[in-house]
Amino acid sequence: MHKKINRYYWGAFLSLIMLLLAAPFVFAQTPITGKVSDEQGGGLPGVTVLVKGTSTGTATDAEGNYSLNVPNGSASLVFSFIGFQTKEVAINNRTTVNVTLATDAKALEEVVVVGYGTMKKSDVTGAITSVKTEELLAIPSTNALRSLQGKVSGLDVTQSSGQPGANVNIVLRGNRSLRADNQPLVLVDGIQYGSFVDINPSDIASVEVLKDVASTAIYGTRGANGVIIITTKRGSAGRTSITFNSYVSSYQKGKYPRMMNGDEYAQLKREAYRTTNNGVYRDDKDIFQVTELEYLQNKQFEDWQSYIFHNGLLQNYELNLTGGNEKTSFSVSGGYQRDRGLLLDDIFRRVNGKVSVDHKISNVFRVGVSAIYTFKNQDKRDNPLNMANKILPIAKAFDETGKLILNPAPGYSAQFNPLADEQPGVFENNILDKRLFSSAYLDVQLHKDLLFKSTIGLDIRDYRNGFYRGHNTIANVGRNSRSGVNISNTFNYTWENTLNYNKTFGEHAFQGLLGTSSIGTNYEEYDASGNNQASPITSFYDINSNTASKAIGSRLRETQIASFFGRINYKFKDRYILQGSLRADGSSVLAKGSKWGYFPSASVAWRVIEEPFMKDITALDNLKLRVSWGKSGNSAIDPYATLGGLSLSAYAFGTTAAYGYWPSVIPNPNLTWETTATYNAGVDFGFLGNRIAGSVDAYLSRTSDLLLPSLLPPATGYSEIMENIGQTENKGVELSLNTQNITGPGFNWSTDYTFQLNREKIVALNNGVTRNEANSWFVGSPTRVFYDYKKIGIWQLGEEDAATAMGGYKPGDVKVADLNNNGKIDPADRTTFSRVPKYSFGFNNNFSYRNFDLGVFVYGRVGQFINYEYNAGGYKPSALENGSNIDYWTPENPTNAFPRPNSSYSTTNYLFQSTLGYVDGSFVKIRDVSLGYNLPAALLKRAGVGKIRVYSTLQNYFVFSNMKDYDPERGGDLSFPLPKQIIFGVNVGL
Repeated sequence: MHKKINRYYWGAFLSLIMLLLAAPFVFAQTPITGKVSDEQGGGLPGVTVLVKGTSTGTATDAEGNYSLNVPNGSASLVFSFIGFQTKEVAINNRTTVNVTLATDAKALEEVVVVGYGTMKKSDVTGAITSVKTEELLAIPSTNALRSLQGKVSGLDVTQSSGQPGANVNIVLRGNRSLRADNQPLVLVDGIQYGSFVDINPSDIASVEVLKDVASTAIYGTRGANGVIIITTKRGSAGRTSITFNSYVSSYQKGKYPRMMNGDEYAQLKREAYRTTNNGVYRDDKDIFQVTELEYLQNKQFEDWQSYIFHNGLLQNYELNLTGGNEKTSFSVSGGYQRDRGLLLDDIFRRVNGKVSVDHKISNVFRVGVSAIYTFKNQDKRDNPLNMANKILPIAKAFDETGKLILNPAPGYSAQFNPLADEQPGVFENNILDKRLFSSAYLDVQLHKDLLFKSTIGLDIRDYRNGFYRGHNTIANVGRNSRSGVNISNTFNYTWENTLNYNKTFGEHAFQGLLGTSSIGTNYEEYDASGNNQASPITSFYDINSNTASKAIGSRLRETQIASFFGRINYKFKDRYILQGSLRADGSSVLAKGSKWGYFPSASVAWRVIEEPFMKDITALDNLKLRVSWGKSGNSAIDPYATLGGLSLSAYAFGTTAAYGYWPSVIPNPNLTWETTATYNAGVDFGFLGNRIAGSVDAYLSRTSDLLLPSLLPPATGYSEIMENIGQTENKGVELSLNTQNITGPGFNWSTDYTFQLNREKIVALNNGVTRNEANSWFVGSPTRVFYDYKKIGIWQLGEEDAATAMGGYKPGDVKVADLNNNGKIDPADRTTFSRVPKYSFGFNNNFSYRNFDLGVFVYGRVGQFINYEYNAGGYKPSALENGSNIDYWTPENPTNAFPRPNSSYSTTNYLFQSTLGYVDGSFVKIRDVSLGYNLPAALLKRAGVGKIRVYSTLQNYFVFSNMKDYDPERGGDLSFPLPKQIIFGVNVGL
């Protein structure tokens, strides 16, 4: 026994000695560095570098450099990156291993996101446009969708207001519905988000716009207006990456017209009284109040706009952290934004954060979760410009002590100081908006060709808008104060299950999809308000103390959609592609027997470039022909419209007030879906090594069974009934083009072009009716028009007889067209003015020289009319209020621009006043000019930083149109003008 123990110890001792002697060789590691470049010599960031056969690895930095400790004896390194061919390189005792990766076209195509999955770009049969993430980050914006303006053919994006936190208007391939929302469906990670995408642009990995029904039919009723798919960034195996993006924007009001100054207004008033005094000027003392005349003589004038407008300041900060290993990956980000607007106390604040985790449980199961939380706090101003633009400039804003004069225009008690809302404690309008947007998924690899995925999404939102307006505010002009609060809670859920099958048999490839979807919404709203609150100190937190006009209200809205869908793709010889899909949607808002709609699509594509006879055509790199057809639906009615409705009625029961209900909405159990059928034909092409590449699409869509009201005879007791009647049509052409103009080791120049032409019209209304004047719907016209007389000038001296014969008009009055040529002006002479552009375009030039980059983006929207408030409501020929500084008619100035001043008119009603506002709203703007500089890699390497880019951007500085001092993109309104901004930003990568 003793000998055995000794042999055991001796054996252990010898093993330890041998292990110690071998340790320097077994555990020794060699540091290896290098750079990974593309075929043009540029560094590739984010390339995964792994030691073959191990989990040891890293990722390249922003310049393509990497460093890695490799165990001795390792034979090879494996380099992989999306869009490039994976490469294995032997180490061969080297300490520096530089690698060039070749482009893999097929790998690049795999990143295109389609409905419920991904697809190779070459296999896409529908009209889909991808937007590079770099394009979103290049243009700072509070709403990521605004960055799509001019970047996607067929997508019409306009800025609705210059107020902080304002949304954008989005229409894809024209308006289809007359009553329903025409904005496309916006999905974030597969879950419906809404048109205000307030997540950080740096969190977005890709954006795809699905335009034709063959691409959107898989979403059924929700995809009727097109689909925008936003995929956020997830973590990946490799080195932990940190990025920081920040910018500060100082901005001023953009193009904005001025009103009349004191002398100009005084002359307007003299002319107005001259008109009603047989052409003879009256003495100033007869038309100006005593103090007003004193102000006029002393030049006591006020420029109210100078008090209203201030410089705005927008600050934005974003921090992202991503990383992980082969099992678990993560992504964490946070952002803060503060936007102080052009008006005092108009402030928008946003804090958001995102967390996503993906975990590979085994080769069969994979799970993931993502959550985005957004908190918005906004102090929102009422529009003071309506008062500022009409209050007299012959006025005094402050007294000798600097105190605000509430009625600064002598003799005009209704004209309140436009600065009144800026007094301490008299005005508050605060919005708190909290939103948790989350999703989770489970992937089950049932077979190497069969993947099951279950996704659940929750969207929870709490919203509160509280306001207090004291009696000395613009809204109340000395009357009772008013306070109130609106509170709403939203809970939306989405549960979707899909089964994907992929199989290749020789030259045949199949891809199948089956799925179910269940979507529910719950919206609760509560509001309360009243007048004459006891104290302003309590703001809107003591509504019960109001002594007059108390009101409370509450609402509930619930909807559910259940869906079943499927899609099959077949590809033969990698060049003949067929796709078909069918979705069945059941909506709770429709009546029993009409709830279900069925939406099919079919499409084919021919990759001509893959044909043998194309091999000798070396100048052509891509040629694919596409044709598609499909149907989609829209259940565009209120959730309970098919059930009818009751309205509250008050009556006297003796000496006591009582309430009852009466049937105000007639039920229609036959209501069903609006249906849109779309045909699309397209060609994708590439020439000269894809230095010229793009696509052209032509489409025709018809929407039928529009949900519209039909008038009923008064004897029925109802005014109207909702029915499925009417048709609309859209047809158009789209072009997307990318050109690599100059490519070289030092200087590069590329250009992206988009062009879209859409023609929309109403084909039919209800029961053979061709016009609905109340809603401005006319068969043969676009869905959105102005309907009015057409101004052709001003009646001039010498035309008295013709003016009298036409309807009793006089020189100086507005002259409108007699379109029916009956010798008089009557309602039949009214016509339509399209609010829809004839075409729009964008082109973006990108230049780079060594470490410098320059981007110039031009956007144009041509052929639409806008109703310009400055021309119509802004001009006050009565001179009872100040107005627009325009060229009005007098006997000495026989202009055809604006009518003669006339003191007998009211402030808002004179002959054909509205016709002055319809102007051509076409514009072209150099929307963005951005200059950037990347700090040298050698300098950053010593500091341990991968990338630092600093840049400056001019935004909205250059606008070209026929309108003086106005940006037509605003749409004609004078409130909250679009600002021009100068932005300074930095992008940092560690």
